[in-house]
Amino acid sequence: MNAVAQIQMPEGECFRARMPEDGNTEAFSLGDSALCELAYGQDIGRLMRIAPAAPGEDLPAFRVLRKQTADDAAQASANAELAQKARQAFQLAVRYEKTPVKVLHMRFSFNSERLFIRYSAAVAVDLRRFISQIQRDYKTTVDLWQVGVRDAAAFVGCVGVCGREACCCTWQRRFQNLSTRMAKVQDVPLSPVTANGRCGCLKCCMAFEYEQYCQAGKDLPGVGSLVRCLLETREEEAAVISRDVMRGRLTVRTREGHVLKLLKEDVLAVRVTMPDNTTKGEMHEDSVGEWSEP
Repeated sequence: MNAVAQIQMPEGECFRARMPEDGNTEAFSLGDSALCELAYGQDIGRLMRIAPAAPGEDLPAFRVLRKQTADDAAQASANAELAQKARQAFQLAVRYEKTPVKVLHMRFSFNSERLFIRYSAAVAVDLRRFISQIQRDYKTTVDLWQVGVRDAAAFVGCVGVCGREACCCTWQRRFQNLSTRMAKVQDVPLSPVTANGRCGCLKCCMAFEYEQYCQAGKDLPGVGSLVRCLLETREEEAAVISRDVMRGRLTVRTREGHVLKLLKEDVLAVRVTMPDNTTKGEMHEDSVGEWSEP
């Protein structure tokens, strides 16, 4: 039976490739490195998913040749040493640029048919004029890209505030457009310490639970709302000072200064402020970390 795999390359791109035609997929495991035949030639990728091809499905043109062998690993190691020399030559060539350029990633494909270069800079910088000499010296084709701050963080590697390796470094390969509204709905203070990730842009994880927070906070008064607390013996007016949206709980301060934690069923809204309806001052951040007004 034909099988199709999802292959992830070191640059983060993912390709669909058909497994070997002998149908022996048991020799492969998720996370294995495999030699693949791609459009530009052979390369080493990581197996992210293997599934039987659906009946009548058009099989991809790319294919998995074999699981990485010891000889393949030795070839990859030699390529890494060659890429290090090319990296030094490239850094020397761009050292006089007005804007500092940081080379984040450089590697050769399996047969050195292509050299991948990823770099970052504070502004857009065109470095194509420097690649002709590298192509002549190493007899290869250069794939040159300037990446945004999110991709730069993924290449360098970082740990999130949750204590785990950042999503962009592990599984996330496509970045969503974010906005400050997502932070407001989730009651995240709009400060660099709380709202920004290690890359300096809004945390990608704000988009993961945004819809759930919108649904859970639909009938929950926002911070600053005036509510009437339904206590056991009396009713008392108070102001909402914080919310636990997913649990449906409010922290309020009464006129006497008492701080109470109540369920949303125990309060009656008098004057409501809904953060998810507030668009004044909202800013949008695209997938590469550039800001714009809505």
